[in-house]
Amino acid sequence: MTNPLVSFIIPYYNAGETIQETIDSIFKQSYGNFDIWIINDGSTDPFSIEKLKDFEGNEKIHLLHQENAGPSVARNAAIKQSTADFIVPLDADDVINPDSIARSIEVLRDAEVGVAFGDIRYFGMENHVKIQSHFSMDRQLFMNQLAVTALIRKAVYHEVGYYDEFLSKLGLEDWEFWLRVGQSPWKFHKVEGIFFQARSSKNSRTFEVANQNLEQIKQYVYQKHAVIMAECYEKMYYQKKQLLETPDYRIGNWLMKPYRSVKKLFQ
Repeated sequence: MTNPLVSFIIPYYNAGETIQETIDSIFKQSYGNFDIWIINDGSTDPFSIEKLKDFEGNEKIHLLHQENAGPSVARNAAIKQSTADFIVPLDADDVINPDSIARSIEVLRDAEVGVAFGDIRYFGMENHVKIQSHFSMDRQLFMNQLAVTALIRKAVYHEVGYYDEFLSKLGLEDWEFWLRVGQSPWKFHKVEGIFFQARSSKNSRTFEVANQNLEQIKQYVYQKHAVIMAECYEKMYYQKKQLLETPDYRIGNWLMKPYRSVKKLFQ
C-alpha cells in the first residue's frame, strides 16, 4: 500500500455557488492519487444543474445523478461504486486542507486504524477553530463527537455498514455511523492540526434540518443502540456509586457543610 487511491464523496444539492471552491481545494492536495464523486441529489436550481457541466470530461471526477433522497443515500451510492481503499466524505460547501490526506494516510498504514480525523476551522457566519476530541464512545452516545469529514478505510463500511438511510433527510447520520464504528474493533486516530474548513451558514443542513428533527433523531438512534446505551448507563451508575463511597468525596462533603448552612440562611 504505497500510494492507495482516495475517493472524495460529495453529495450535491443546489450547491452551484460553492462547489468550485470545494473541488479546487481537492486539486490542491499534496497527495495526488485521488478521485472525486459528485452525487447530484435531485438539484432544482438551474445554475447548480448547469454548473455540473464544468466537471464533465475530467478523468478524476465521476458524476452521479439521483432523485432527491438526502446525503446518506447519495454517499452510499458513490462509496459502493468507488474502487478506492479510503473514503473522504466532504460537503459541497466545505474545503479540505492541502496536506490533510498526506498526513492522515500515514496514520492509516497501521492496519488497526480505521479512521483518521483532525480539527475544523469554521468560516462564513462564524470564524473559529473547533478542536475535535479524541474519540470516546461514552461521549458519542450523548452527542456527536466527530464531523462527517474524515479519512475512512473503506473496509470500515464493509464491516459496520453504510450511512443509515432512514436518517438521510432527518440529519445527523454521521452521529449514528460513528456509533457503529465505535462499537467495532476499528481504532480512531486524531491527526493534529486543521483537517478541513467548514462553511458556517444559517442555511446549513444542521441549522435548517437536523436541529428541527433532533428529538426524532435521538429517539431513533437510542432505540437502535439500546443495548450499548443500557450498558453505558449501568457503568455510569456504578461509577457514581463508587465515587460517593470514596474517602475524598466524604471529606469534601463534610468540608462543604458549613458553606451549605450559611447559604440556606440567605435563601
